[in-house]
Amino acid sequence: MKRRFFDTALRQSAADVGCQPEDFFRPENTFYPSARREGAKVFYPEQVDFLAVSFGFGSAVSVREDKLDEVSDALRGSYINSEALMPLGLKPKLECVFFLPSGDEVAPLPCRYETRLLLPEDFGELYLPEWSNALCQKRPQNDKIAVGAYDGGRLVGLAGASQDAENMMQIGIDVLKEYRRQGIAAALTSALANEIIKIGQAPFYSCNWNNLPSFRNALRAGFTPVWTEIQASFA
Repeated sequence: MKRRFFDTALRQSAADVGCQPEDFFRPENTFYPSARREGAKVFYPEQVDFLAVSFGFGSAVSVREDKLDEVSDALRGSYINSEALMPLGLKPKLECVFFLPSGDEVAPLPCRYETRLLLPEDFGELYLPEWSNALCQKRPQNDKIAVGAYDGGRLVGLAGASQDAENMMQIGIDVLKEYRRQGIAAALTSALANEIIKIGQAPFYSCNWNNLPSFRNALRAGFTPVWTEIQASFA
């Protein structure tokens, strides 16, 4: 894995939680009061109830301040998962694995269909349900670049990059149902990752823990799992 991508992700996660990058390497869980984080990822609200981030050691956890002592006492020595959160009245909203490129670049993969690089001026008519992972209608200003696969003139697959942090772009992918299992998703994901790298950004990819097709796509496209995030809210 390219060290600069890892360091960028580490700094970004520290901004999300409100901790220092080195806190992710502590063997025990550490806890911080939740607040509006300058520079946090765009999809986090101004103040989260609960956010736990782990790079494989102890988790760094941001908790709503009035619940901080209760939660830290209960979870300080625990493995943090949805089962551990339920007795505290926390309902998971997001349980994701996050991926970074395995190397300096991502090896390009063949696509049997024509591929095209798309820019924001091309997105106008693409904010449709079938492309809701690649493009975000709630935050169209963050959609910066995309790569589409075309069967003739028909768009059949789309990978889009969202500027979800200052120096990081997240890749989302959609492929029409009848065109799946042909390698389109991995080809578009790898192509878009290299376009993101060209413009000096760190590409990242995420999926829910139980979304095995998406997990496998990340691996095929040249990504490796690096960190996890659990976001939850008090009922």
